[in-house]
Amino acid sequence: MSTPETRDKIPPHSIEAEQALLGAIFLDNAVMNEVASVVRRPEEFYRTRHQLIYAVMQKLSETGTEIDWITVKEALTRRGELEEAGGVEYLQEITEIAPTSLGARHYAEVVRDKAILRAIILSASEVREQAYDPTHTAEELIEKFEEKVFHLGAARFQSETQSVPKLLEKVREQIELFRKLRLGSGEVPGLPSGFKDLDRLLTGFKGGELLVLAARPGHGKTSIALNIAEHAALTAAERREDGRGGVLFFSLEMTGVELVSRMLCSMSGVSLREVRLGSLTPEQLHAIEEAQRGTRGRPGLAHAPLYIDDSFLLSMTEIRAKARRLAEKSGIELIVVDYLQLINGDMRLDRHEQIGIVSRGLKSLARELDVPIIALAQLNRSIEQRRGVQQRPMLSDLRESGSIEQDADVVMFIQRERLLDAAKRDEAEKSADAYAGEEREEQLDIEPASLIVAKNRAGPTGDVELVFRKSCTRFETPDKRYARELG
Repeated sequence: MSTPETRDKIPPHSIEAEQALLGAIFLDNAVMNEVASVVRRPEEFYRTRHQLIYAVMQKLSETGTEIDWITVKEALTRRGELEEAGGVEYLQEITEIAPTSLGARHYAEVVRDKAILRAIILSASEVREQAYDPTHTAEELIEKFEEKVFHLGAARFQSETQSVPKLLEKVREQIELFRKLRLGSGEVPGLPSGFKDLDRLLTGFKGGELLVLAARPGHGKTSIALNIAEHAALTAAERREDGRGGVLFFSLEMTGVELVSRMLCSMSGVSLREVRLGSLTPEQLHAIEEAQRGTRGRPGLAHAPLYIDDSFLLSMTEIRAKARRLAEKSGIELIVVDYLQLINGDMRLDRHEQIGIVSRGLKSLARELDVPIIALAQLNRSIEQRRGVQQRPMLSDLRESGSIEQDADVVMFIQRERLLDAAKRDEAEKSADAYAGEEREEQLDIEPASLIVAKNRAGPTGDVELVFRKSCTRFETPDKRYARELG
């Protein structure tokens, strides 16, 4: 749709680049193999006659026929398009325009980029027209436009076809990485979690993966997600001076201030309760200050490329749009969503369908941006009614949708047995000795916890033993020090 402001403007194009590209193909047919992945469609040329000529060149190339002005003329004649393509004189003129075929790829990139600019103008015009239609919401149109522009930008960075020998080199590198990891040396191939036993099991978080971290309320989903996000962001700050490659954390339950307070307590070891009471010693204040600014070359939270969005009632559309914008602007290596069942869905659908759309949307976004996404999720209440070994979470305990299990590459459960026992304390008959034992356990600041990997599409499942330090809401890998504390 044209407007008075745009009606007289000529769309972006370069006739010279189009002619030079066609001329280079006439000079050296092998050029077609190089530029075919840059200019994929004849419609990317601005001038109609160039579209017709390039379409014929593509057909001749596919059949292995020599591309020169004579074969192109014959093909255009058979299609009844020679006149529209400029005739024999124009074909001969093009063959003489390019002095060499060396600049062919550059010419192709100019043609493609001009085509993308025209597509952006067209998309903007379409969205402008739809904006006058009251049946469209602002959110819907923003999503449509961002999706169009994102895919137009992605068109500039298509992967090249790779040979099996080339891929074998990458596989050998991966095998060597796995071997070193097994021997206790080398880095994990994916993004490290900060928990060495989990990294051994999953070999890090990979781009395109959807990882679901589930538990009942109060078991530490947000805490462990913050621990992972903190590790990833601080590692990125330490590794990259440009600040790119950070973490995007969507919090639909807690505010950004609450999350950062928890992170400072987790990093400094200071009790969250004491922070809230304001009863901090000079030593504790110093520890919090060090957590902010960093120590001995290790960056602090103030330097971490960690982005928190605490918008209430976010939809999948908004999450996708915000993630795309940040990925384009700053680059991200990890996305965390806390938590999946709080994402707004289409109220016309039942809850199972809504959650299914959300889980598929998160998986699609992970693949589109090539980053791992950790989605927190609630487990069904029924787990609290089970006894003994039956308390162990199962995939069927995922609340409200089997789609979560289906779409996830990895499903992890947090289990803290003492919390499950506490939930049943009023129902169970306990002796005085049992109560005394429980009271001693509750006085401890730390308690054992398990991270159960119940599904791993690309590898083994298993349990990862952790400890949870309650006062500063931090999960850690146990060592001899924790064994002494737990007695």
